[in-house]
Amino acid sequence: MGDEQGHVNWMDQIFRDYEKDGGLKNNPGFGKPLPESALSGNMYDNFLSKAKDAGFLPLWIKWQKEIREELSEIVRLRKTNVENRPLTSQIERINEKVRTYNAICPPKMQRREIEWETIESQFEKWK
Repeated sequence: MGDEQGHVNWMDQIFRDYEKDGGLKNNPGFGKPLPESALSGNMYDNFLSKAKDAGFLPLWIKWQKEIREELSEIVRLRKTNVENRPLTSQIERINEKVRTYNAICPPKMQRREIEWETIESQFEKWK
């Protein structure tokens, strides 16, 4: 099907071909009503639950895990390291990751940047 200029909308054509081949009917949930839980409560939490079941992890979850692991290492090193200079540079690198994390995660999940004086209590919040 074309528009006034004779151009084909390729996505419409691909979808029509998919329908002709019975693609929609081959989906496991075809013709079944959505469960009530899919339309109730927090839609974002429902999405995360379904995405997790499908094996998808949002990028911010990966960042969260990476930050948590690096903080764990710094807390461990702080207890055994008298010279703080190398750890300070690691904290700066983590804070860059925290800024990226805050830019992509849901607003309620945002965290403060890491401060040397309160690193242990901040680490507890990342667990």
